[in-house]
Amino acid sequence: MRPRSQGDHDQLDLFRAHFDQLLNPNHPLVILSQKIDWARFDAAFAEFYSDDMGAPAKATRLLVALHYLKHAFSESDESLVARWVENPYWQYFCGFTTMQHELPLHPTTMVKWRKRVGADKLAMLLQETIALALREKQVSPQELQQVNVDTTVQEKNITYPTDSNLFYKAIVKLAKAAKSRGVRLRQSYVRVAKIAAIKASRCAHAKQFRRMQRQLRFLRTRLGRVLRDFGRMVAHPDEALRDLLKLCWRLFRQQPQDKHKLYSLDEPEVECISKGKAHKRYEFGQKISIATTNRRNWVLAAMLCPDNPYDGHTLQATLAAAERNSGVRPTAAFVDKGYRGHGCHGDTQIHIAGASNKDASRILRKRRRRRSAIEPLIGHMKSDHRMGRCFLKGLLGDAINAVLAAAGTNFRKLLRCVFALIFGLVWAAAWWKRPSRCVPRLAAAA
Repeated sequence: MRPRSQGDHDQLDLFRAHFDQLLNPNHPLVILSQKIDWARFDAAFAEFYSDDMGAPAKATRLLVALHYLKHAFSESDESLVARWVENPYWQYFCGFTTMQHELPLHPTTMVKWRKRVGADKLAMLLQETIALALREKQVSPQELQQVNVDTTVQEKNITYPTDSNLFYKAIVKLAKAAKSRGVRLRQSYVRVAKIAAIKASRCAHAKQFRRMQRQLRFLRTRLGRVLRDFGRMVAHPDEALRDLLKLCWRLFRQQPQDKHKLYSLDEPEVECISKGKAHKRYEFGQKISIATTNRRNWVLAAMLCPDNPYDGHTLQATLAAAERNSGVRPTAAFVDKGYRGHGCHGDTQIHIAGASNKDASRILRKRRRRRSAIEPLIGHMKSDHRMGRCFLKGLLGDAINAVLAAAGTNFRKLLRCVFALIFGLVWAAAWWKRPSRCVPRLAAAA
């Protein structure tokens, strides 16, 4: 059923102190809650609710505001709702008028809502932050035409993949599947596989690679025995078992030099990506393409690029996403040398780092130097806005987490802008009223 109106409150609220009497009206969250266009979210997400089935859903503003707060302040679903009860400003931002002493929803409600809405619709949270920055004149349409584009890796929340751990985990999963379905295997090999996996890790640490390979052969052989035993025992497996057997056969057959290897049984879409970093040679996750404004680093797009494509081949789609989110077509894009041979067609001029500045104007040279400003912003998105490690399931979770991290980055930037504006006005008023400034005016009057 559709959400109830945000104005429907308990009658006991009439006897409680309202937030209008308690909170600071100049707090950035209070100001932003009044400037965000909440009605656009109600209209956009109305199609995901039924008119006459089920219990009334949670308010759309509550769910949207919680996702803003989650990625702006880097909270998990559980810690977010726990802190929400303690923070009256967060409650006011979510549309409540009096202090609430119970959790607004179960944390799993946010998971289900994200899956139902999808990454394409959740991009509206990012679009609203850009539109609000335009309305408040924090960014101009001319600035949105000059963009920086770069790619990064959003790592998945998986353990570091090793052959021994993957073989052992596959054997354990097959043993659990057989037990739950009443399949009697000749031998599960769970106990001996655990010992072999421990020995393999110890031999690898001691650089005894021949002994390590012996344990890996032992694990691979036992995995093959269990798989063939399943083939004999189960003629018509169900869908879940069929998917598990497919992954285990893929793991059993893969070789060290193969492409598109399996790195996780829980997240089979994970890619091994090398970005040339000195401190981290390989990262396991998905590639994300990010577009920001050249001058003030407002995030315009954060797009998932599955299957680890070449950076240059992602440029066209990233520019289209930036135009779709901001409503302004980029006229110039500044990229690094990894985009050489991009093949991007259109009106946008592509400026690759390292190009000659011989015939470039002073403004163009300045904008080219600003290309590297996207690097620290990506670092902040990873460390402060939950893009460093994705805890959401599958490729859909990767796309959702990237979009919400971009929205959280812009939202935190809006909070800083509001705070700076208020602090500047207070400082100007204090400076104008200081005694040292009044002395010349009094002297002139005398």
